[in-house]
Amino acid sequence: MIYKGTRQSPFLLFTMDPEIQALIAVYQKRLGDVTAQAIAFEARIIRLQQQIEELTGQSPDPTIQQVPPKKIAKKATVSSKDAGEF
Repeated sequence: MIYKGTRQSPFLLFTMDPEIQALIAVYQKRLGDVTAQAIAFEARIIRLQQQIEELTGQSPDPTIQQVPPKKIAKKATVSSKDAGEF
């Protein structure tokens, strides 16, 4: 259920500390921004590869398979700058 433009349940909104709500909102925004940036970079890479193929008149070597990007799970680190003082 979406409540007032958020993706949190109403129960969590009323029971959660406002500082925690603000922290979650910041991380959700950053995640959205980084995701959009990654998509834009991937689209740009694909377009540049197409331009290279057009200019050289060659397609990539069929013996070389394109490997999809790896999903890297990183541990979340919170700096004192992000978390603030509690």
